[in-house]
Amino acid sequence: MRHGTCRPHPSIRPLPIGRGNRRRRRAELLMSRVRRLRRSTAAAVAAALTCGLALAAPSMPAQAEPDPTLVPPNACRGVAASLVARMTPRERIGQLLMGQPARSGALPDEAARAQIQDYGIGSFITQNSVPRTPDGAAVFHNRMQAWAQESRSGVPLFIGMDLENGTVQQIPVAAGHPFPMGLGATRDPAATSAAARVAGTEAEAIGINWSFGPVADLNTNPENPVIGVRSFGADDTAVAPHTAAYAVALQEAGVLSAAKHFPGHGDTSVDSHTGLPTVEYEGATLDRHLTPFRSAFDAGSKGAMTAHVVVEAVDPDLPATLSPKVLTGLLRGELGFDGVVVTDSMAMDAIRDTWGLHEAAAMAIEAGADIVMVQGDARPVSDFLVEALDSRQLSAARVRESATRVVRTKCEMGLWGNRYADPQHALTVVGTPEAHQQGLDQAVDSMTLLDDDGVALPVERDARILVAGRDANRVAGELTALGATAVTPLTTPQSPSAAVRAQAVALAADHDVAVVTTFTSGAPNAAQAQLLNDVAATGTPTVAVSLGLPYDLAGLDTANARLATYAQNVNRVGSPEVYTGIATVLLGDRPATGRLPVPVGGFPIGHGSG
Repeated sequence: MRHGTCRPHPSIRPLPIGRGNRRRRRAELLMSRVRRLRRSTAAAVAAALTCGLALAAPSMPAQAEPDPTLVPPNACRGVAASLVARMTPRERIGQLLMGQPARSGALPDEAARAQIQDYGIGSFITQNSVPRTPDGAAVFHNRMQAWAQESRSGVPLFIGMDLENGTVQQIPVAAGHPFPMGLGATRDPAATSAAARVAGTEAEAIGINWSFGPVADLNTNPENPVIGVRSFGADDTAVAPHTAAYAVALQEAGVLSAAKHFPGHGDTSVDSHTGLPTVEYEGATLDRHLTPFRSAFDAGSKGAMTAHVVVEAVDPDLPATLSPKVLTGLLRGELGFDGVVVTDSMAMDAIRDTWGLHEAAAMAIEAGADIVMVQGDARPVSDFLVEALDSRQLSAARVRESATRVVRTKCEMGLWGNRYADPQHALTVVGTPEAHQQGLDQAVDSMTLLDDDGVALPVERDARILVAGRDANRVAGELTALGATAVTPLTTPQSPSAAVRAQAVALAADHDVAVVTTFTSGAPNAAQAQLLNDVAATGTPTVAVSLGLPYDLAGLDTANARLATYAQNVNRVGSPEVYTGIATVLLGDRPATGRLPVPVGGFPIGHGSG
């Protein structure tokens, strides 16, 4: 729970207003403003009534504006239009930019303050910027919101993060859940909803009001180097209920969702961080890729994130982020989406190396994007856009339209009355035992056994167990924590050399069972496959465990059992609960009941031997 007050507490913490007292407190604040109105000049009246929320521009007469803390969501369109009408051009541009704060000690630095108060930047991505504790992150975000409240416009900030496997992605004590492909393997949208509800509740407690998810991409290209386990799967009809469930649960927890990466990044073979992907499919194939987005939008998702991908069926010349045909024609027109559209990071090579950050920002706004993710200091981009606006190279109508949509959405989310986090509350909400247990249950339910001849599984606790491959230490540690008494880890490089493979073979000969892990973020790794085959050739019962993409398991039929875990994304980030789940299944404490959400070799979607 977060609390809104007219002025931030001196410690940047909210006043302790309980839910039951909030209405009375707001009435008291309103009466206080009325009394000040009677004693003040007209200019002071406007400031008191809006409390810094909508001060008149210097050239305009001062007037009282509706207080967004007191209007119902259905009145937010009018309130937003009124507030934006009073903004300066730079303030309107500021609502269209998403910066990233640097840190000075435990708090955002002076440059972050300048972005907010001098330039009116209205949104920030704070992943990898905040202290990695619940209360530290809350205080960090509160400082930013206090600067925004004290600014001329007073509009609250959107503060967002990528939390695709839960708030644990940024706060280590938080609960984690499986990546979307793992949730897809459970075949249970209710589990996805529960995962998102925990993630949203924890995020809201630390001051996050926007989670950049769900991932609505269909991972139909096994060699996709960037989406992979971030996708719920490859079948549109199976994925769609999960994207809807995730979006709804996030927003019920008070956190805006953003279905991404529109209109689909799942069939690419190029990572848009390093190049410009193109997809060539048309017609029915495009429609299938749109299905999970439609499902999220129909369920009420108020946000969408663009893809830096050229979709030739819609616009063969420009990536979706810069394409009016995609953002205005397809997304707004055909799909009828009226929520906030944020770009993916414009610092990615797909955009920056071809169009340049500043020019691309203007192109994205003209195309129909509402917020441009700068992912850095947004002031230089603001300067460029203000100049483009002055020279009429950027449409004033487009800027006003998007600024109004952004402010309207902030109003609909109740951010004026709920802009601050309570650091002490965050400590009690984030990482509860119940949330961790839920994440573990979901992880176990996601584990997918492709085949098992009954020789290697379950692994006995008193057996001599070799764990070889990527992250062997982590898997071995979980086995030991659950009671295995003789576990030997051999952590290998991404591509284990012949010498490393020989070491694994020698160790396997002295062990009762071998667990060989794989990890790739694109095409299978031949050296990892050879490691598995060499170990299996010793005659020691062998289990192949894919930690990343399940496609690794396709050719590893020399193993006695093959287990897909969906544990790590392309950045090798994963939830601790999933590793505990791996050990739980290997030791036979619980069965692997997951089903493949993507085809793997000859195994179809829906296959599972557990």
